[in-house]
Amino acid sequence: MEIISTEDILKNIRDKERYIIFGYATMCKTCDIAETMLSVAASTRQMSYERINLNFYKTLIEDYEIRSAPALLLFKKGELVKEVYAFQSVTYLNEVLADFQIDEH
Repeated sequence: MEIISTEDILKNIRDKERYIIFGYATMCKTCDIAETMLSVAASTRQMSYERINLNFYKTLIEDYEIRSAPALLLFKKGELVKEVYAFQSVTYLNEVLADFQIDEH
């Protein structure tokens, strides 16, 4: 598995119109379930996300005050616009991604 550098993540946050990060932790079963649900919702919306193991991104955890894993961070034009920690259902995640996709803020 390729690990993206913190610098590249920060560059993507800055440069991309929309950027999604899914943060997980090793041996986290809740993270596995959350990613399965996110994968279904993202594929339905034809969206992609950056998958990162939070154990390797202390700077990002501090900078964005990531509280737990799993974490879904949605960025627009360099700004964190939404955080999701409770991956309630595929339907819920689909709604979150739909709002993120069409919201022009």
